[in-house]
Amino acid sequence: MAEALLGTVNQNLQSFGQDQLATFWGVHQQTQKLSSNLTAIRAVLRDAERKQITSYAVKDWLQKLTDAAYVLDDILDECSIHSTKLNFDDAHTSCLTRLHPKDILFRFNIGKRMKDITQRFQDIHEERSMFNLVPGVTEVQTIDDNWRQTSSDITEPVVYGRDQDRDQILKFLLEEVSDSEDLSIYPIVGMGGLGKTTLAKQVFNDNRVCKHFDLTIWVCVSDDFNTMTILRSIIECITGQKSKLKSLEAIWKKVEEVLHGMKYLLVLDDVWNEDQEKWKQLKGKLQCARAAKGATILVTTRLEEVASTMQTHPAYHLKELLGDDSWSLFKHHAFGPNREETEELVSIGKEIVTKCIGSPLAIKTLGSLLRDESDVKLWQNVKESEIWHIREESSFATGEENSIMRALKLSYFNLELSLRRCFSFCAIFPKDLEIDKEELIHLWMANGFIESERNIDVEDVGNKVWNKLYRRSFFQEAKCDEFGMIKSFKMHDLFHDLAQSIMGEECVVVVKGRLTTLSTKVHYSSLFNSGESDDMTAQRVHYSSLFNSGESDDMTAQRFMTALKKVESLRTFLDYEGIGPMPSNPCLRALQTSSSLLSPLKDLTLLRYLSLSLTFNRSSEENLNNSICQLPKLQTLKLCNCHQFHGLPKNLTRLEDLRHIVINGRDSIQEMPSNIGKLRQLRTLNIFVVGLKPGCGLAELHSLKLGGTLRIRGLENIPNEWDAKEANLMTKKELNRLHLSWGGSANSEGSNVSAEKVLEALQPPSTLKSFEMRGYRGRQLSHWMRSVVVLRDLVEVNLLDCDNCDELPPLGKLPLLKRLEVSGMKNVKWIDGETYDGVEEKAFPSLEKLTMRNLPNLERMLREEGVEMLPRLSELRIFCVSNLKFPRLSSVEKLVAVSIDEVASFMEGVVGNLPSLKTLEIQSVKGAVVLPNQLRGLDALQELCIGDWQDVEYFTEHVLEGLTSLRTLSINYCKKLKSLSEGVQHLACLESLTISGCPELMNLSSNMSQLTTLWTVSIKVCSRLPYGLQHVPSLRTLDITSCKCTSLPDWVGDMTSLQKLSIRFCRELRSLPNSIQHLTNLSHLSIHGCPRLKKRCRRETGEDWQYIKHIPKIELFHCETDLLW
Repeated sequence: MAEALLGTVNQNLQSFGQDQLATFWGVHQQTQKLSSNLTAIRAVLRDAERKQITSYAVKDWLQKLTDAAYVLDDILDECSIHSTKLNFDDAHTSCLTRLHPKDILFRFNIGKRMKDITQRFQDIHEERSMFNLVPGVTEVQTIDDNWRQTSSDITEPVVYGRDQDRDQILKFLLEEVSDSEDLSIYPIVGMGGLGKTTLAKQVFNDNRVCKHFDLTIWVCVSDDFNTMTILRSIIECITGQKSKLKSLEAIWKKVEEVLHGMKYLLVLDDVWNEDQEKWKQLKGKLQCARAAKGATILVTTRLEEVASTMQTHPAYHLKELLGDDSWSLFKHHAFGPNREETEELVSIGKEIVTKCIGSPLAIKTLGSLLRDESDVKLWQNVKESEIWHIREESSFATGEENSIMRALKLSYFNLELSLRRCFSFCAIFPKDLEIDKEELIHLWMANGFIESERNIDVEDVGNKVWNKLYRRSFFQEAKCDEFGMIKSFKMHDLFHDLAQSIMGEECVVVVKGRLTTLSTKVHYSSLFNSGESDDMTAQRVHYSSLFNSGESDDMTAQRFMTALKKVESLRTFLDYEGIGPMPSNPCLRALQTSSSLLSPLKDLTLLRYLSLSLTFNRSSEENLNNSICQLPKLQTLKLCNCHQFHGLPKNLTRLEDLRHIVINGRDSIQEMPSNIGKLRQLRTLNIFVVGLKPGCGLAELHSLKLGGTLRIRGLENIPNEWDAKEANLMTKKELNRLHLSWGGSANSEGSNVSAEKVLEALQPPSTLKSFEMRGYRGRQLSHWMRSVVVLRDLVEVNLLDCDNCDELPPLGKLPLLKRLEVSGMKNVKWIDGETYDGVEEKAFPSLEKLTMRNLPNLERMLREEGVEMLPRLSELRIFCVSNLKFPRLSSVEKLVAVSIDEVASFMEGVVGNLPSLKTLEIQSVKGAVVLPNQLRGLDALQELCIGDWQDVEYFTEHVLEGLTSLRTLSINYCKKLKSLSEGVQHLACLESLTISGCPELMNLSSNMSQLTTLWTVSIKVCSRLPYGLQHVPSLRTLDITSCKCTSLPDWVGDMTSLQKLSIRFCRELRSLPNSIQHLTNLSHLSIHGCPRLKKRCRRETGEDWQYIKHIPKIELFHCETDLLW
């Protein structure tokens, strides 16, 4: 961290030293002295970082250096802002502006602070001589690696959980490439500590491998990928003698001699080389040896880039051990074959294994540490300690890190300097958090970890950095959005431990509810609610908390503010839970807050990233708008869930560095600041409202290189066709989503502009992934909307409330379209009116989700009949569409239908043609007295929800006997329903039953005893519990909500299998039956919003306490408001 930080600070210092203002402010001499000291200190930093592992004094020196570097960077940043302001003023006023009292005061303050920081660095420079630090700076740090050397000898006689991995690699070696003419290369890729070398040894020493290959050769490569060294190792491995050959030519001829005509297996262990030329040189030499068919190189590496460089067969990615295998490995090392496994140690041991997240190295290290130890306290300490605090027996004397951290730091020190800061910053997030990729890149930008490179935007640099860290396993579990773009990811817990160990006191996660002190050395901090278990909390002892749950909020906030003010250079503060006040630290570069006290904002002049989440009133909106324009360095502005926020500040265009404006809760935005096109750096503007004032038209978007999402509202206000064309949307290739929206009423100026001409002028780039159009008033579509070429990359299309339009785009011909919604188009008869040639062409080949609403004249999907369609459709939603007919669609698994008037036609034309349905929800149906017969054929149905069937009276046995796979049944607000019929006995798989708002349903079936898998029942909004419930033999959970009954029936005591009973918002319920004492399996009773019942169930004093005192867990809550169902 220190080296990368000092590099940035030194660069800024050099730029400042060349500015004439350094002389004008009288700090030129300090600047030169600082530069000299920084250069001398940087020369020994790598040695210092190596020695800090075993020397606390060196570690403390590095921390002093880091703290001072942050302070110097703050000073230089302030000078940069003031310099820009002076240069701006000089362009508009005379040079006398520099004699303004504010500038004189600034000159005085800067002079004093530069003097202090210069002395501080001088002291640090002098202190370094105490540690005998050796100069020498290299980009990639190397450390003592004798412990990394490997051989082919089996050191782990028993290997757990790798049989399948071993067999897969053996299959490749012995079958898939055994007769290949070419030299085959097969990499095993995985993060450090997963057991790649152990697995390679298993394969190398397998009897089948020894018989299959003429030669087996093992070479440990590590960092130094030297062709001559590797070839010499090959010779020595084969001959068993030390090679005395000196020249590359002689070594090569010997290799050619020993490999010629031989089928060999060469293992290159622990490869880090990404230089393709070096690999080509080695591979070329080996290929020229003309080995026999099936010769293979097996490579172990942590880096995906190594596999790419080698141009190999697809790599084998080694995963973490599964739970059972992890526990077996831990038992082997912690208990051994003869040691007694006490229940208490086993319980703690399993929690320790969970901490290791499937890493064999971590499991083996901690298991070995506890071998022959029976002290429960020691085991508990290991469980509660962070990984980097744990010391192995061999490292107690030397103070070195344990083998887990050594292995992880290999990957860290192999990173470029710029990547190290980006990775270690991620300690600001809690373990197991799903981290937003774009947000992280914006935070990297704000903290100066990444910058633009030549013509590459800083965001693209951030993506490159993220990809490198992901390919090296620092980041994992990437999740993509619906367009296949990575949106979020997680960090493996061990890498999170690594980041925390590197950051130390610099980065703190503040957790509400736990009280410790906050170090003044903190530079990065985040605030979270503690929503985790005590065990999880214990694993995070490095986290700080300033929030004691016993304090009032005002006391907490005051104490928190006091602690923050003592922090010397707080760079990032992220309040994810909205539970803290806004800090006023002037050094902040990134801030996320929900505080409504926005007055400190105006003093955060170094701020680059601001994320706010709050409900605005007129006062808070004025404060925000006044403050934002005083943040000259601001790059990212996010307003999340900011309801009642009406518009951005008028002077926003002063912020020339602004790159991203993201506004959620966007419907309240009424207007945009004029001339927003002046923000030349802007890359994200997720909403633009076309206004009537000058400078508020679409022409403002012309030169902006916008990407991501763009929602354009107020298209009815466009004054002329030219303004729409000037938006220049076609050139914005980075746009992924485009939403176009016309409002409800046109103004006098804009109403004469044809909506069809406006739409024609707004042609998007052909790379667009999602398109939405709402409120379009034209009858016909634009030419580009009828072009498959323009629309070819669309994955999602929403056409909403285009009431006059009587045609749709060629949606069925879009090859990538997965989600489609069509709504509020009264004239549409079919979704696709195109013609299809030949039997091979399918309509909607990729569509997975289809939603249709308020299409009163819709008859079918395609105008042309007989065309195969919708082969991948899995979810269908239909609202207020009754006359629709589908062909047989075997892929559909979910159907939601609402407001169906012609139920018989709908069941025949739609439901009857969906034989593979697993989930069916039908709401608001009139005219059906019994469940339709078509349901009987849904033998794959697992979930059925019937709601607001106004006329249904009973479920016939004929229908129910066909629902043999049903697991969940919900019946809601069927007010005439009287019976479920005896057919209930056929629901052999039913697990959950919900009945809500069915006042006529007094009795369930007499066959309820046949439902042996029914575990959960919910009864809501009823006058009493329906009889027959007590006969369910396996009922475990009963939820009674908003029922009008004054008492529960005595037969409740017959439900002897019941384990959990929840009674909520039953305000008339006055008592529990005394038979409840017979429910000996009942372990959890929850009473919520039942004031009378709560009083009777109070511990010891309540009248019903005698009936419930045997229940282990009793929860009594009270709520003043009714819950509406």
